[in-house]
Amino acid sequence: MGRTMGLASIAASSFIMPYIGNAINVAAPAMAASMGVQGGYVALLQMALALATGALAIPMGRAGDLLGRARVYRAGVAVVAASSLAAFFLRDPITLMASAIAMGVGAAMIFGTNYAIIATMYPPGERGKAIGLNTLAVYVGLSSGPLVGGVLASFDWRLIFVVNVLLAALSLALSASINAGPVGERGYDTIGAVLLASSLALSIWGMTYGWYVATAGLFLLALFALRESKAPVPLLDLSIFKRARFTAAVAAAMLSYMATFAVTYALSFYLQELRGLPPSRAGMLLLPQPVMMAVFAPIFGWLSDRVDPGAISSAGMGLVAAALFSMTFIGATTPLRTLELELALLGLGFALFISPNTNIIMSSVEPRHHGVASAVVAVARLVGQSTSMALMALVQAASPGVLAATRSAMALFSAIALAAAALSLMRIQRGRRNAALAHFQAARPTTI
Repeated sequence: MGRTMGLASIAASSFIMPYIGNAINVAAPAMAASMGVQGGYVALLQMALALATGALAIPMGRAGDLLGRARVYRAGVAVVAASSLAAFFLRDPITLMASAIAMGVGAAMIFGTNYAIIATMYPPGERGKAIGLNTLAVYVGLSSGPLVGGVLASFDWRLIFVVNVLLAALSLALSASINAGPVGERGYDTIGAVLLASSLALSIWGMTYGWYVATAGLFLLALFALRESKAPVPLLDLSIFKRARFTAAVAAAMLSYMATFAVTYALSFYLQELRGLPPSRAGMLLLPQPVMMAVFAPIFGWLSDRVDPGAISSAGMGLVAAALFSMTFIGATTPLRTLELELALLGLGFALFISPNTNIIMSSVEPRHHGVASAVVAVARLVGQSTSMALMALVQAASPGVLAATRSAMALFSAIALAAAALSLMRIQRGRRNAALAHFQAARPTTI
């Protein structure tokens, strides 16, 4: 009963950020009009959330290893609740931006510890199912954001933050059963944390606002790697990336988000500008993808505890690549039912991939590295999502119209998904070769 309540707490907190991101998108016109700002302000608000979360996830994950993951997790939920409550009462863009940054800090504390807590509560034979249920919460948040946010924004856009406050309060109440203390390590590399946070923030920012910013971020990232390789107590133990299974799963996760995140954005333009649909109708047509992910992610997470998760995740990315390739043939008169079926296939493929792949990541490291591994999952997601949007912006700038941009984007994203599927397949083949070699060496007679 205790760990069920703990998982419910994590699921409630995992719902919040996907929900609020999509709710802000829907409420953007009302927010801009109410505060007298340009629509670009809302994009900056979203970027502030992403920057704070991505830049601080690994430092917060390491803090959880030292101070206690449950303690850092609860503090993160409390920060999200407080900043969301502040956002409800604030009336000017500067203080709202500050509350968004604080919300991102709280989200970093949550995402830097949530999968580590799940890995602590659930052994390998049950972990995939728990990860799948948490993934369900994420995609229910993504699905409900436009719907709930749209309804609330029609009354007052500030009401979208009340949902955050209520869910965070529920998550805090349920988190009393979580008991994930320190893992016995000591020492925190503060300079390394500053270098990593700065490098990730500049890299993510630069994907949208200029290559020179991204270059500065990559330079700081190289300095961070150099420091960590020599630090007696590193913030991030780089040796975990020597494990091919872990590194391949992280890379595949980043590629999967790179291939899928901007699809909804691209199709929103296609449906509204080319097909002339209202936003509400366009939003309904885009629902098959997150609904399929929400329904099937727990099932495939459970299955990954019983079948090779590498095989499941590889099949999933193959389906994603096929769905995206099919969308490259989209036209001005393509039946909307066809598009819905393609989105359903895309959602099914991503559900096949994401829970088993996360199970692989968390099962590939020792318990003392679970906090950092959890944070790496969050960073891979945010970097993949930011890169996806940056690529979409480049495609739109280089294309003569909405239809050409949509087709080109789907072709590019299908190639990225195919690369992720190939990476997953290579991981399986490497694992089988290692298993065969170990079996051969065990069976070979010893000589004296």
